[in-house]
Amino acid sequence: NMAAMRCVVAALLLVFVGHCHGKTCDNPEVTPKVYTTTDGLIVANIAFIAEFHLRCRENVQNVPLYADVKGKIVPVIKSTETNDYQVSWTEELNKAHSGDHLIRVYDEEGYGALRKAQRTGESVQGVTPLFTINVNHAGTYLGPWIQSEFVAGLAAALLWYFAYSAKAKLQA
Repeated sequence: NMAAMRCVVAALLLVFVGHCHGKTCDNPEVTPKVYTTTDGLIVANIAFIAEFHLRCRENVQNVPLYADVKGKIVPVIKSTETNDYQVSWTEELNKAHSGDHLIRVYDEEGYGALRKAQRTGESVQGVTPLFTINVNHAGTYLGPWIQSEFVAGLAAALLWYFAYSAKAKLQA
């Protein structure tokens, strides 16, 4: 009876450990779609959004992922219906630069190695991400170089000058 109880406890322990152990994705195939805010006239922050579909070799689902953007850990959100994920962050308008922004995506094992390297002061460049996504930001439109009010004022001043000059010539 005691031996049967030990077998049941051992089996439950194995199931628990197997369930808690993170899923790994070998040879990931990633299909990204990236978006950025380009209109800087009405916003204070620029949004960077990367959505991607993840396909693993053995059809592994619900892989927990972590993203590193410029040395900061950013949450990776997973869709409840599909194997689609999203990484997003914002930057202040005056600090967001145009060009490429690299997202390094890690699984649980890679994230653990990344955190360990950060804690011990080692180089994080030695930690290989599961995959990377490049977000290209074309730049932010901050409005025309010359405001329309200035152009209208200048046109009105020139019109007044020509009208006044013509009047002066007619009266002379």
